[in-house]
Amino acid sequence: MYRLPPEARWRATFRLQLFTGDGMRPVAVATQMPGAGEGASLTNAAETCAETVWREHFPDAPEPPVWVSHLILEHRRQLSLVTFAADPSARTLRSPGWRPMSPADVDALVGQAVDLERGAGFTPPEPEPEPEARFVAYPVVRLPRPAPFREKKCMAAGVPWWRRLGRQLVPRRGGRDCCWYHGGDWHQVNRLALRLVAQFEAAGVSFEDIPRHVLNHPDAQGLTDWEAEALDSLVMDTIRPHGPWPRDARYNNGNHRAQAMLDAGVRRTLIERDTD
Repeated sequence: MYRLPPEARWRATFRLQLFTGDGMRPVAVATQMPGAGEGASLTNAAETCAETVWREHFPDAPEPPVWVSHLILEHRRQLSLVTFAADPSARTLRSPGWRPMSPADVDALVGQAVDLERGAGFTPPEPEPEPEARFVAYPVVRLPRPAPFREKKCMAAGVPWWRRLGRQLVPRRGGRDCCWYHGGDWHQVNRLALRLVAQFEAAGVSFEDIPRHVLNHPDAQGLTDWEAEALDSLVMDTIRPHGPWPRDARYNNGNHRAQAMLDAGVRRTLIERDTD
């Protein structure tokens, strides 16, 4: 079984058969069973798989080997001739195109019968560790543009840049009675959350245990019902943006709280990020 090297963009494993002949362009037949622990599919990782084989096995060839992709799916097989736009100097490929083939087509291309089974000797790759999460103190002004789908009367879609920046200069404190999200002082709750999380991180408490320590801390016991619920939301139902404003505008979680904090001019809040 052939496995892409660790430095490759993708993690993929497949059976690789190489056919060569004097004066003939090499043919590479890659066979894979997606979903069987073989990593990225030959479809998603087509360019990386083909160019890696080109560099490793035919470093002096001016063009890549003819690439035949064979996916063994649950109820069918997908056999394709894959073409690319090649950059010979960089040994890179792009713009893959697929043309269906039959087993007879492959045999004719190679000049002999080709075994299109998965082959023996497959060892599944070690599973990659799950990314570790961490809390990050994040500038609210850099949060992505929210797209609230609740409380539309008090939450316009997103926050214009002038209001986003203006609220940082003239913040709103206290709560409003329009909805839960605007119902209390996010400035106060965020200050407490940021201080306690930093304190427990410095003490070596794990990400998973920090919420329990924060919510059980004496400083969290005298809060109003709204403040206690808001604090709980920051450490238990974490805000998870995909990227900073203005380049990204998506949230995995936290749209409405982000909107309320932008409306209030909160300076920093807690978000959840995967460890790089």
